Amino acid sequence: MPDPAGELYDREMAKVRAQREAEDRGFRSPLEMAQHALNDFQNGPKVQRPNLAQSFIPVVGPAWEAAADLQDGNYGGAAFNVAMAVGDALPAVAVVKGVRAASKGIGVLKEGSVSAGAAAKKIRRAGLAGKGEEIHHSIPLNGMSRSAQDWRNHYAFLKTLPQETHRRLTGSWKGKPRFDPLRRVWYGTTDWQKSVPAAIGAYAVDAWESVTQPFSPPSTPAKKP
Repeated sequence: MPDPAGELYDREMAKVRAQREAEDRGFRSPLEMAQHALNDFQNGPKVQRPNLAQSFIPVVGPAWEAAADLQDGNYGGAAFNVAMAVGDALPAVAVVKGVRAASKGIGVLKEGSVSAGAAAKKIRRAGLAGKGEEIHHSIPLNGMSRSAQDWRNHYAFLKTLPQETHRRLTGSWKGKPRFDPLRRVWYGTTDWQKSVPAAIGAYAVDAWESVTQPFSPPSTPAKKP
C-alpha cells in the first residue's frame, strides 16, 4: 500500500538535503549576494570624495557622493544624493523626448490653438503612438469637444499611454481599480511636468545645504620635521 505521509516526508527531506548541498557549494540567495557585495564594497578600496567643483557636475557629482556615502555606511546621505542625481537626470530625459518629437514634426510651441482630434492624428501619423495606446491630456478637458481648439491640446501637454493605464487614471478598468493619487500624478503628467519641479526641488535642497553647512577647506597633512 502506498504511504502518502512517508512520500511527503521523503520529498521534504530531499528539499532540505538539496538546500544544504547548495549552501555547501557556495550558492546564496540574491539578498545574501547583495549583502556580500555591499560588504566587499565597504571594505574595499576607499572611494575618494569629489572636490567642490566635481560635486557640482550634474548627475556625476551627486552619484559620486552617493557612492562615497554608501561606502561609509551613511545610507541617508546616499539616498539623498541618489535623489539629487535623479533630479539632475530627469530634465535631460524630457529634453531627449522633446527632440525626438520635434524630429517627427511635432512642435511644442505652435501659433494659435489646435483641437484634440487634430493633435492626436498628427501624433499617430508621426508614429509616436502605437496600437493599443491612447492620447492623454495632462490638463483635463473637462468635457470639452475634441473638435474645439484650446491651449490644453498643445503637444507639450499630451502624452501617449497604454489603454489600461489611461483608463485607470479616471476610473476602474476591466475589474482593476482606479489608480491611487500618487500614480495618477505620475502616469498622468508629462516628463517635463515631473522633471521641472523635481529639478527645482533638488537644487533648492542643494542650495540650502550649501548655505547651512559652512565650507571647510580640506585638511593638509602635517609636515614631517
